[in-house]
Amino acid sequence: MTKGLSRRAFLVGAGSLGAGLAAGVAGCAPRTSETGSAGGSSSADDGPSFLNEPEVITDIKEAIDADLVVVGLGVAGVSATRSAAEEGLKVVAVERCAEPSARSSQFAAFNTDNARMMGIDDVDTAELVNELMIQTGHRADFRVLKNWADHCGEAFDWYAGGYDGLLWQVPGGETYDQSTQYFVGNNNIYAPFRYGVDHEHVFTGTLSFRTPEKQGHKPIMLANLEKAQDTGNVDARFNSRARQLVKDGDRVSGVIFEDVTTGEFTQVNAKRGVILATGGYVKNDELLRYYIPWVYDMKDKFTFTYAHTDANGDFTDQGDGMLMGYWAGGHIEEGPHCAMAHGDLGKLGVAAFLQLNANGERYINEDMTNDHFGSAILRQPDATVYQIFDANYVEQAKSMQSGLGSYTKVSQETMDTVDEWTSAQGSTIDELIQNLNVDATVASTMKAEIERYNELCDAGKDEDFGKTAERMFALETAPFYAIRYEVSGGPSDEAHNALRCLVTMSGLSTNKNAQVLDENMHVLPGLYAIGNTQGGRFLGDYPATLAGASHSIAMTYGYLTGKFVARQDQ
Repeated sequence: MTKGLSRRAFLVGAGSLGAGLAAGVAGCAPRTSETGSAGGSSSADDGPSFLNEPEVITDIKEAIDADLVVVGLGVAGVSATRSAAEEGLKVVAVERCAEPSARSSQFAAFNTDNARMMGIDDVDTAELVNELMIQTGHRADFRVLKNWADHCGEAFDWYAGGYDGLLWQVPGGETYDQSTQYFVGNNNIYAPFRYGVDHEHVFTGTLSFRTPEKQGHKPIMLANLEKAQDTGNVDARFNSRARQLVKDGDRVSGVIFEDVTTGEFTQVNAKRGVILATGGYVKNDELLRYYIPWVYDMKDKFTFTYAHTDANGDFTDQGDGMLMGYWAGGHIEEGPHCAMAHGDLGKLGVAAFLQLNANGERYINEDMTNDHFGSAILRQPDATVYQIFDANYVEQAKSMQSGLGSYTKVSQETMDTVDEWTSAQGSTIDELIQNLNVDATVASTMKAEIERYNELCDAGKDEDFGKTAERMFALETAPFYAIRYEVSGGPSDEAHNALRCLVTMSGLSTNKNAQVLDENMHVLPGLYAIGNTQGGRFLGDYPATLAGASHSIAMTYGYLTGKFVARQDQ
């Protein structure tokens, strides 16, 4: 990055660039603090080097004015841009890549007529958020999650409405052709949670965009950006990486971005402030090592998916927004930071069939979602487990708890190819174990554990791990099958041999209006954080309590924050 003059020299000579620019940079003093916590309030002298504020950029080629700057055009940023533009704000949208970045197609949405039409029962949002708080060890911010849950259905209807002519595939209604049509579908209608029976408290309420050529929801995202641009209020700048925030006193009042193709800098002065929506930091080794070492230290066990690069071939997801917000006075939330890192066992997901580890021992209550499975397997010998079932697996799968990573319906194709996607088969338990090619000690342990499991199934009570009786199926009908799951990272064509690390999900502390907070938990005027730059949502692990929650929170906070900024008195 090009460095300019010293801070003192720049301020002395700033008149040639205009009073507004000089006032803007005047607030960019280095951070100092007495606390030294890893949450981001540490002194730049004591903490990691990435917390050191860079020199002020002075060689500004162009200065432009706007009401609002949105930094990052993923689902959060696109939603914020459209929302603010529709409220009449003049928005400059800055995106590092050559186009908006779209990922998964799943969005949690409920409590609207459209959701009910799609077969989604109303959700008690306080109950949902309380469960999410339990899953995150009560480290999340209840108010941030509740504001999302109360408005996600409304936001989804608005976002889906951005694509003109989008169809809704109603359960029991007309079936659309995904090869040619664009529609909303619901593949996640789960059985209601039952206290005392189901191990995981899983909620239903997920809608998915279905588009030709496996485009995910990208066409819908692009349509939303087009809706924003149709207002005449949006200036979208691509191949533009935000580098520093601008402050006017204590208030964030703009951003300096770099054209990644030319290296030239532009400053946007924004009367209403800046919304940071730059995503997480999964591609920044320094930040990953510091904030999520349990992922960094086992990088070889993960496949890192959804990589985006800029025009220079450099990875995005570098934590740009989080760091810029910190340098400007914002607080990086305390840990443990969250990564969306999980996996399942392929064709049968994490359905609650018997699991044994590499020593041949049963090691867990198998009735779990894929986020908990991923955590458990990494703590087993050789990061290897076996999922074992018999010929009745298709019928037995219907009794499994539904949820993300657990499949209760086995397709005909899956049934027809069972010999291909399983690791070993046998007409007896002894033959199955023999075909797994384990050593004699492991083989003996496996046989003893299976016999013990069968005894517990026959007794109707899992005294060892407490799995519900209705998912305790004795291994008694040949042929017998096993899937060997040995965690390995890197690119993979096999869905069941790598844990996936998608994104990081922790960032700047905010209140329920997405306003960034300073280290004393007071509002930092003019700065907002949404998407994976926003903290307070998930800590530790991303729970599979509700599929599509991450995308939904990003979309919903984009929708809400654009409106919030527009409706503030100036």
